[in-house]
Amino acid sequence: MKVKSILFVAAILLAMVFSFAGCKKAADTAVVTVIVSPGVTGTPAAGVHYVNVGDELAYSFTLEAGYTTLTVLLDGSQVAAAGTLTVSSDHTLQANADANGQFTLIVTQATGVTGTPAAGTFTYAQGTKVNYSYGLAAGYSNLVVKLDGTAVASSGTITMDAAHVLTTSAVTKKNIQGSWALAETYNDDSSFNVIAVFTGSFESGAVTDSDGGSGTYTVAGDSVAFTIVFPGVTYSYTGTFSTNDTMSGSCKRYQTSTNTISGTWTATRAASTNYPRRGSSLPGPRGSKGRGSGQ
Repeated sequence: MKVKSILFVAAILLAMVFSFAGCKKAADTAVVTVIVSPGVTGTPAAGVHYVNVGDELAYSFTLEAGYTTLTVLLDGSQVAAAGTLTVSSDHTLQANADANGQFTLIVTQATGVTGTPAAGTFTYAQGTKVNYSYGLAAGYSNLVVKLDGTAVASSGTITMDAAHVLTTSAVTKKNIQGSWALAETYNDDSSFNVIAVFTGSFESGAVTDSDGGSGTYTVAGDSVAFTIVFPGVTYSYTGTFSTNDTMSGSCKRYQTSTNTISGTWTATRAASTNYPRRGSSLPGPRGSKGRGSGQ
């Protein structure tokens, strides 16, 4: 009876061992693609190799007679001509001799664009991954990056599987900062000429005029809007740049929303901040205009 019990226990233990072995997960397999150009010898041979994840794969490449430059890439990044790869996932191992498998990247970088790679013509081995990243310098907008004529993100990676052309472009922002000779004519036959001084950024800031008014401005592309406020009257302007140094549009002055006089305005960039005070048609400077006739 004791012998039968022992045999029964042994049978159970053997069944558990085989069951455990059968439940063990098979090792994950990765694909290592090896590309070898003419003029290169070494191991592993060109082709597709299946390697267990976690295993090490030794490689070594040398040049044949008549060749001078050996380039070895692992997943697009240059590595030593010989070494050991610990397989963690699918990989591409590539060995090129001289100009075999090399492609050019032509880069143009416009004024107002910062980043890398800089302008120039570069040669990379096939499969090389080239990182690029561009931004805008102060005073520029509308960054456009194109790869072979097609718009792409401002940063990314190019895999050199063919010749490529990378171009950038930007648009100069309209710069309102500085002094402008501002001329206004209103529908009540009043007109004013002052110097308006804009300080701030390309997009927004403060404006003052030679009669003592002050306000704020915004610029979006070619469009501009600003206000100049006095204790008795407010001036509001909207318009566009026609050149970098000229702008024009419509304006209005008002004490209340129901008491508004419309007009037009032009402005030219000025070298001086001195200009006759307002009030060619109304008495006194522009600040008193809200209390003058015709308001």
